[in-house]
Amino acid sequence: FISENCQREKKLAMRLKKHLKKRKKNRTINSLNTKSPANQRRFGFSFFFLSSLYRRRHLTPSSKARTNQSPKTKLKGSRKVDMLSNLSDDLLSRIVSELSTKDSIRFTSLSKRWRNIWLSVPALDLDFRDFEDEYELFEFIDKFLEFNGEQDVKRFKLIYDANEHDHDAFVLRIDDVIKRRVCDLTMLNRICAEEELVRLPVSLYSCATLVNLTLYCVVFDAPRSKLISLPRVKTMHLEAIKFDGDWILETLISSCLVLNELTIVTQPHDLLGDVICVRSKSLKIFILESMREELEGEESADRDVEIDAPKLECMSISKYQCESFIMKRIGVSKELNLDLKLDVEYDDPLDRTMISDFLSAISTVREMIISAPTIEIIRGYSEFEPLPQFSNLSHLEASFPKSTWEFLPSFLGCCPNLQSLVLEYDSLSETDEMNLFNVPQCFQSSLEFVDLKTPATVMETSTKMKLPIYFIRNCSVLKKLVVSEGSNNIIRKIKKIPKRSRLCEVVVVKQNYNVVADTFSLLSAMY
Repeated sequence: FISENCQREKKLAMRLKKHLKKRKKNRTINSLNTKSPANQRRFGFSFFFLSSLYRRRHLTPSSKARTNQSPKTKLKGSRKVDMLSNLSDDLLSRIVSELSTKDSIRFTSLSKRWRNIWLSVPALDLDFRDFEDEYELFEFIDKFLEFNGEQDVKRFKLIYDANEHDHDAFVLRIDDVIKRRVCDLTMLNRICAEEELVRLPVSLYSCATLVNLTLYCVVFDAPRSKLISLPRVKTMHLEAIKFDGDWILETLISSCLVLNELTIVTQPHDLLGDVICVRSKSLKIFILESMREELEGEESADRDVEIDAPKLECMSISKYQCESFIMKRIGVSKELNLDLKLDVEYDDPLDRTMISDFLSAISTVREMIISAPTIEIIRGYSEFEPLPQFSNLSHLEASFPKSTWEFLPSFLGCCPNLQSLVLEYDSLSETDEMNLFNVPQCFQSSLEFVDLKTPATVMETSTKMKLPIYFIRNCSVLKKLVVSEGSNNIIRKIKKIPKRSRLCEVVVVKQNYNVVADTFSLLSAMY
């Protein structure tokens, strides 16, 4: 049954993880193999409770089937059978492979027959905090590799935090793992001291089997030659990385011939070169996030960016501030998330040309989320040059600060086929007047959904009424208008506004004050 439904393995592994997390964490990996009666009872109860539940749901004959059986068959069918004990070692290995090494040892210690199954799993998922020191960690890795002979290590993950880093010993073990034809390599280093930098072996530059690479706070030494070849890498996540050479990052990216997804998270003390240059003929997803402001407590300029990715479909730029952001070629974009601030002079022709190329490159996007700093860039540019048409844009989420809300009609005028709009704004002052005669084309033909998110700090009745009035009176095909919850008086006034569209429904929702900002940083995975 399980062989025919391999997803059962992952589901069982996920349930095991939940139960294992409730157990008290032991200090070392060696202590996990201790088969004391107390440990057996504590873990055995939770596991066998889970396995019995699994048997009842999936392995016990139904009552309808039992009624048609003979008494002998009925007795046999109703008897509890430990199907897990009858599983083959190969199938158990596949189940255990979904667990961390720590949890797989716990699991396999339940049975003498299972005791060494975790050693046959071609994966290591280790946390330095489970070992007494660095040398115990190295000894554990050595014994694992020695036991497996020449077997491949498909997946290797290490959260590293040694008090005294032994560079040579560390590089030797990672080099051994890479030479075991590793496919998925994750290295999360918590050592930030400059004198104890964690460096990777140069053999990583030519790992022909590597598919997924995730690195945090490590150093890439310059290779002996500029020849870098990673022909199978599809996903790469780089955060707080130091490259011993300005050219290494660009060459590393371009050497990944089938790279599909690239994530770069910058931090104050990384070394990525003067320009983050992304050149890839295969890249479809690019994520760039800056953690400088969060970690330094003040605004700090990031490195300039240059992108040449003709197949790029999705891009997310978060909290990024730089002087130059050049986009030479990208594909027909499906999704863009732009939180970008450029230090530019709008009267400078070179800066305007850069912004023009940037806007032209993203003008094919279908769905876009855009922040207030990026809206400021577009508004400043529009005072000197006309904006391109976003003809493919169907969904837009935009944040308009108080200083730019009057730019809204002009910006929406560049989106003739917009269907859905989510708009955040902080305030509309009493003295400002919106030009209600400037009605964008999408109001007449396509805009069906509008969500106006107003913070609780905006209390003035006239302020909260301005934008709802604008949309209700001018949108011919509007089907739903969502407004944030306010006083009953405001809601009644909004619902009494004469609607241009007979199908328009006004929906009032509570404001969500517990919104957690999305981040792609690996920091949370290490603590």
